[in-house]
Amino acid sequence: MRNLINICFFFALSISLGAQNLTGTITNEKGEFLYGATILWEGTDIGTVADENGFFELIKKDTIAFLRIEYVGYDAVVLEVLPSENELQIAVEGITELMEVEVAAKRRDSYVSTISTLNIETLGSGEFRKAPCCSLAESFSTNASIDVAYTDAVTGTREIRMLGLRGTYTQLLVEKRPIVSGLGSAFIMEYIPGTWLNSIQISKGTSTVQNGYQAITGQINSELVKPFQDKRFFINLYGSTFGRGEANIHLNHQISDKWSTGLLLHGGTRKNEMDDNEDTFYDTPQKTMVDVLWRTFYRGDVLRGQINAHVISDRHQAGQIPNEELLTPYEVKQNNDRYELFGKIGYLGFKNETQSIGLIADVAYHELDSYYGNLNHQGVQRNAYINGMFSTGLDSVGTHKLDLGVSYTYDDYNEQLDQIDISRTEKVVGAFAEYSFVSRVRSCEDDPYTFANKFGLVVGARLDHHNISGVLFTPRANVKYNFSEDQVVRLSVGRGYRMANVIAENVGVLASSRAIVLLDQLDIEEAWNFGFNFTQNFKIGEREGSFSADIYRTNFVNQVVMDLNSNVEQIQFYNLNGESYANSFLGVASMEVLKGLELKVAYKFNDVKVTFLDGELRRKPMNARHRGLITLDYSTPNEKWEFNVGNQFVGKQRFVDLIGNPQHNFNHHIGDTPSYMIMNTQVTYKISKQLELYGGCENLTNYIQEDPIIDWQNPFGNNFDTSHVYAPITGAMGYIGLRFGIE
Repeated sequence: MRNLINICFFFALSISLGAQNLTGTITNEKGEFLYGATILWEGTDIGTVADENGFFELIKKDTIAFLRIEYVGYDAVVLEVLPSENELQIAVEGITELMEVEVAAKRRDSYVSTISTLNIETLGSGEFRKAPCCSLAESFSTNASIDVAYTDAVTGTREIRMLGLRGTYTQLLVEKRPIVSGLGSAFIMEYIPGTWLNSIQISKGTSTVQNGYQAITGQINSELVKPFQDKRFFINLYGSTFGRGEANIHLNHQISDKWSTGLLLHGGTRKNEMDDNEDTFYDTPQKTMVDVLWRTFYRGDVLRGQINAHVISDRHQAGQIPNEELLTPYEVKQNNDRYELFGKIGYLGFKNETQSIGLIADVAYHELDSYYGNLNHQGVQRNAYINGMFSTGLDSVGTHKLDLGVSYTYDDYNEQLDQIDISRTEKVVGAFAEYSFVSRVRSCEDDPYTFANKFGLVVGARLDHHNISGVLFTPRANVKYNFSEDQVVRLSVGRGYRMANVIAENVGVLASSRAIVLLDQLDIEEAWNFGFNFTQNFKIGEREGSFSADIYRTNFVNQVVMDLNSNVEQIQFYNLNGESYANSFLGVASMEVLKGLELKVAYKFNDVKVTFLDGELRRKPMNARHRGLITLDYSTPNEKWEFNVGNQFVGKQRFVDLIGNPQHNFNHHIGDTPSYMIMNTQVTYKISKQLELYGGCENLTNYIQEDPIIDWQNPFGNNFDTSHVYAPITGAMGYIGLRFGIE
């Protein structure tokens, strides 16, 4: 273990994989990466596509030549490249070191690429500004693909849901690195502040095999701001009527043309004694968090890399509000401390310009100390991760590509829940191979679409050995077909696995009188995912729009079932014995209906069923079958004012069965929940290029769930339960804030 940690520390640097004579990065005027932009040498069919970091690579010309750059929503740009130039930094409103270019068209802040073989939705930083976006969870408030829900009525912990299933089945990545599994999984959505985000890529379905076998419903990759692209100084201040205050500070310095460093600071607090429903419990938990990330980048001609250090101190306190009448209040405390060192390294210097090699490494220490009334939950997790990758083109123009890699993951858990010891050590050694056929870029507008232009394929497999679960084989395939540049159909199929952390992933149910019961020796979860996507970009007059439809099905071979139905006095965990599946449909249409006015309408249907202990296949409780989203975003012609309105519709959900609980304790928890709608609004005023003010209101309709806590009068009794939450338990909340930055 010590040798592995030493290796990880030594290699904790980073690089974009891929070595070509000419490399570059494409961004817009906000510094956002233009994922999927096409680049080709004018008059040839030699081209490529920018990756999620805006990075591209091409064989360099030995004479003066012209690059053509195309991107959805922008006019095509052609620029001269000299033989002496090796690296380009291209922005939509100007091309650094080359020539000035004005692009009048505006890219949407949320879009689905019609170029990528994978079904990837990209959220830019402009999307995050439509809400206060104080954390990763809040960055999805205007997104239809991801749902965010509270797990209980006390702790305030939130989880995402994708394709109808919990976020535990979605692999979370930061710059292609798996993050915060195990003890920190319930709190991960708060550990990445919103201002740290540059973009998010939501990949639906089983996606690529390069990052592991865990993705079952998809991958969410967050790209953080880089010190060489971010403002030299940036501060964001936020305050709400619920006693929440936050500050984010970015400090960046360009040491030289190759070295840059940055410090990202976050501090947040929530202090109030709100109890609007008069159940003696805090409506929102009290919280104090400090989050610090230090980053250093090296961007040389042959070697590029980064090293990062991340420290988190998180304190939550919830439960009953202390007063003279409560001799022994029911208290909840959750303390988390996390220390992490991570990075990547790569080499750019092979004679074969289509080949590259790189490595990602991560070491982390996480300590959890918490209690829920009389129930104690403590643990320490030590984690190490390393992933080495080799990429090579199989032809000279990059149409055929092969990626190979090996990985090792080490997780040591020392975890206890009162008398239950769930300590274990997991070791996983794996290898993968993935072949990609990338559609060729047309050399000119008159070039007809051939099959090579229309077709794309990514097919891969990985083989892992898990010291507990044995050999795991993970095949995955993605295929696309373009009917035109603006119309694409995609199909995907693949298998995924995950090892459940049943206590750490379900801390919301610990605030309950129910006993935790593990009925089985829990096996690794396994599922197949099948997907279909259709995306169409269109124009009506001068107004651009898009439509996207997703249909996905997830079939579980094995699932760890958390059963709140079978026994009102227990929370039972056991291996699936029967059928379990999730069918999901999502339709999203967006368009600029008037100049400066964007409209987005979405509808989602989720059919999620699981076989419980009694052998009956039933709808999963607390999971809405129907959801809707309508957003309106308006920017004045001078872009001084921005107005954002979002309406979320949540349909009926099945309550957990409470047979055996006294009737008077669950009058509002029988059958199905009501449907409801939530409205959020925000106004932003740009005083200058450096300073802007924003303010808004969440839950403007003031919708509140009635009696969210069962038997709140007797928290130490036999019927106390806080896990039946389907709607907000707090009413309308106002907030204000400011953003100030210096280039």
